[in-house]
Amino acid sequence: MKRNFFLLIALLIFGVSIVWAQSSYPSRPITLIVPFAAGSGTDMGARVLAKDMADILKTPVVIENKPGANGAIGSAVAARARPDGYTLLVGSATTNAVNYFFSLSQLGYEPRSYEVVAGVAASPVSLYIATDVKWKNLAELIDYGKAHPGQLKCGCGNAVTQVSCEVFAKLTGLGAITVPYKSNPQSLTDLSGRHIDFAFSDASVAKTFIDTRKIAPIAVAASKRYPATPAVPTFAELGIKDFEISAWTAVFAPAGTPASVVELLHAAIRKSAKSPEALQLRARTGTQPIELNLVDSREFVAQEVARWAAYFKNSGIKPE
Repeated sequence: MKRNFFLLIALLIFGVSIVWAQSSYPSRPITLIVPFAAGSGTDMGARVLAKDMADILKTPVVIENKPGANGAIGSAVAARARPDGYTLLVGSATTNAVNYFFSLSQLGYEPRSYEVVAGVAASPVSLYIATDVKWKNLAELIDYGKAHPGQLKCGCGNAVTQVSCEVFAKLTGLGAITVPYKSNPQSLTDLSGRHIDFAFSDASVAKTFIDTRKIAPIAVAASKRYPATPAVPTFAELGIKDFEISAWTAVFAPAGTPASVVELLHAAIRKSAKSPEALQLRARTGTQPIELNLVDSREFVAQEVARWAAYFKNSGIKPE
């Protein structure tokens, strides 16, 4: 009887301590794990987000880069973290959609490992060519590729753009060779030098190369034209249906993080989208904010996972 009494008291104290901890959140620094290298597009956005969150939540927010294995190393670390709101993942289409179909058994995490906190930004993927090549539009590129099977090379710098190359080849019957690089900037550098024939990239990475006038987009994989390149048609406009690919970032918390903490973080991230620094970053990179409530943010990620499942199925790419 006495034992049960003390057990009840302990449980009550434990419950009170949890409620107190949640109500006082945040009371110490928050870590944003970025599963890519410093200087990457995800990293640049995360650093602006960290500053904004620190200002809004009145607590330090630090960046911890854990690159490797297509973002899987850092993502797995975040998934195993204590679900208290003090360790978060700045995830992406690569880490929280594409990776599930490349090597799920080796990832160390899965969709249910996380709570979706908020979308941050998105940038549609486009097909780019060098400005001094013989083909000037998508139709001419496809015609050349079909007339010269196996000669064209498609550059890609991550899992998202690799699948883009493969799906594009499947949809068009183009016999192109996929050439993987460690990053999209490396792929676009070789495209500028005409070492490859075309490449897929998100607009935020490509903008620097576009500004030099060495490369240009000829089709965008989105449902409507991209505001930053309004003259560039969508693939659907050019007759290639069901080809919509977006590079996006979102914040995730380990599964089991209290709902009140997730809601507080979601509100802070939504507010961050309107900060001067965030507006400047979007103007510089051409990205668009993901302005969704918490329920819609979860639905967005679920739809992206389903979209990539279909791309893998249709492209014939085999999981590693």
